[in-house]
Amino acid sequence: MKGMISTSALEDQCYVLGQLVHAVGMLVNSDTVYSVLPEIRSNLVMACAGAQDIQQIAGIPGRLTEVFGKITAPSYPAWGASKNTARILLTVMRHNPQVRAVMEIKYSPAIINLLALNNIPCAQLVINGKSLSDLIKSSIKNQVIPSVFYTEGGLAREGATIVTGKDAIAVAEMVINLADQLNIGTRI
Repeated sequence: MKGMISTSALEDQCYVLGQLVHAVGMLVNSDTVYSVLPEIRSNLVMACAGAQDIQQIAGIPGRLTEVFGKITAPSYPAWGASKNTARILLTVMRHNPQVRAVMEIKYSPAIINLLALNNIPCAQLVINGKSLSDLIKSSIKNQVIPSVFYTEGGLAREGATIVTGKDAIAVAEMVINLADQLNIGTRI
């Protein structure tokens, strides 16, 4: 029957939504993650295996935001809920299909220094008229794609750090770890 979804595809969709619910719960329960959210807020997205378009990527409608020092999600995950972050994920997946999740956090030199101290491969994306795909492709060295990308921002554009991972929980763990390390000794 046309329009029917296979059992394995349905299982993968349930896996993706479960990952996102669990990962958002981890972020919500963190006392430090709010400190790495960009001014424009953030989204955590995860794709079905082999995703080809935005409708195969789930995210948080309304984005993740900070309220009184805590992350909050206005809704449960939904398919096609994040166009920009989903486009980033689709681009990364073209170069590394094992990466199925992405979250944007703010850019700061301290975050980039922490990534280096933790031996987490990262690459700067210099926005210069190239497509996102070309920028990511040019960051691949010795056939290794970095786990994190960043832009420093500029005139009327906030910088961003793009954390990638095999699933939403792995991305949330990395973001929480970075936020915790940044906030040692500064917890309220």
